[in-house]
Amino acid sequence: MISHVSGTFAGRRDGAVLVETPAGLTYEIAVPTLVEKALDTFPIGEKISLETIYYLQIDQNRATPNLIGFQNPIQREFFEKLLLVPRMGPKSALGTFARPVSTLATAIETANYSLLQSLPGVGKQKARDIIATLQGKLAKFALMQDGELDKKAVAMAASSDVAEEAMQLLQMLGYKRPEAEKAVAEALALENTADAETLVRTIFRLKQEKK
Repeated sequence: MISHVSGTFAGRRDGAVLVETPAGLTYEIAVPTLVEKALDTFPIGEKISLETIYYLQIDQNRATPNLIGFQNPIQREFFEKLLLVPRMGPKSALGTFARPVSTLATAIETANYSLLQSLPGVGKQKARDIIATLQGKLAKFALMQDGELDKKAVAMAASSDVAEEAMQLLQMLGYKRPEAEKAVAEALALENTADAETLVRTIFRLKQEKK
């Protein structure tokens, strides 16, 4: 099973992105509406890394393999939760996943029907099904700090050895993985650095400036 794809951003198709791997293979990876918007201006040729889900799409007598891509493991895990909703298949979940994880999780936990019904393909009955299935199960997702990040920084944070080392340092300091990813991405959006300790100092400075 393919759970992660890294390579060069090779282009876009409707609802999907193309990623060329170092081995020369190009994957067409479907992405949720949220991820599609985040990568809308992502430069062709840049390094990119996506968490993925593999599934078979059954049409009549033919099974077609498909990949769905996400910017981080939390998005992938949340998507898998959506698939627990009755009559919510991968195709419909791609459209439903149109807002940040924390926004959707909070809407489900607080039974915000109006927000859910504003999502593509979600009517009154579907909103009821989503809440009935998932309410009380998404608290950790509602706490996620997942604001809009610089697209280039997100990809760099996912693929850079320096960024990975910095994230490990932050986790040793008590950061959750999503918090560490966000902090590293924000710092990389301001300056590219050659070592993890310098990157962590930049993160600390940004944190102090926000106080």
